[in-house]
Amino acid sequence: MDLQYTPVPPVRPEWNGKTNGFSIAALVLALFGCTGLLSIIFGVIGLAQSRRNGDKRGKVFAIIGLSICGLWIAGIATAIGVAVARDVADGPDRDASGAIRDERSIRLGDLRAGDCAKDLEQQRGTRIDVLPCASAHTSEVFATFPEPKTEGLTQEVAEAGCEQRFPSYAGRKLPEDAEYFLFTVRLSDVTLSADYGVVCFAHQLRGSATGSIRG
Repeated sequence: MDLQYTPVPPVRPEWNGKTNGFSIAALVLALFGCTGLLSIIFGVIGLAQSRRNGDKRGKVFAIIGLSICGLWIAGIATAIGVAVARDVADGPDRDASGAIRDERSIRLGDLRAGDCAKDLEQQRGTRIDVLPCASAHTSEVFATFPEPKTEGLTQEVAEAGCEQRFPSYAGRKLPEDAEYFLFTVRLSDVTLSADYGVVCFAHQLRGSATGSIRG
């Protein structure tokens, strides 16, 4: 007598009525900006577990979380691509002589003596809008120097270093009736990177100026 064997499908564990915790975590993290790879990992785990135990709500949460992460990644990639394309289109920041080419935004740590800032008071973050000094500007960089990594370095010490370097740049001491004042920036105070150094500005008291303070 022939015996026929009918395979029995595996029995899924019965859903306990609770939404998968990994799926919930994936969705929450995705809503807060797709927190690194963690939300993606949680989403994959939550999706796999929800499928096994029939947790439809957890499956939906995991899919939504992964979809949001995909949108975040696509948006970031697009922004990076646009920034790179813009940099390529603009060309290098400086010409062969080292002078700024047209108006552009550069890192504070890349400033050099002779650079002019379009409007220093409106600048935020770690980048600054610069342009040739022949155009209207509020500030001119007259010196940059490394910040000594010694204990006890103060703003006063940095300002003194700028004052000492001003005559060699401008060709004269600071005039008493100057229409600008000296302004000192320590990069370690205003940037989140590992930049160390001091940038010395001559900042207009009122409005903007054209040309350089060099004598």
